[in-house]
Amino acid sequence: MNFELEDKAKKWIESKGKPLTVKTLEVKGCCAVGLQELLAVPGKPKALNRFNEFKVDSISIYVEKNINVKENITLKLSGFGFLKSISAKASLQ
Repeated sequence: MNFELEDKAKKWIESKGKPLTVKTLEVKGCCAVGLQELLAVPGKPKALNRFNEFKVDSISIYVEKNINVKENITLKLSGFGFLKSISAKASLQ
């Protein structure tokens, strides 16, 4: 698994205490097939046994085990002020 991490995103993650969790979020609708998105949140996951840990520089990134390890994950900072967050996008290598 490869990570693309913007400098701004890296600094923001470090300011939040370094660990980052990437997990799947499934959005279901009444009339359509469920859509699966990646969600990145600061901090360690509670159920560590469901995640793989990857080190990127000095940052630990915990990725849910059901996410394909042959994917690139791009982490970008979005928002402004206290509304900043990390967005995660996956693409095949």
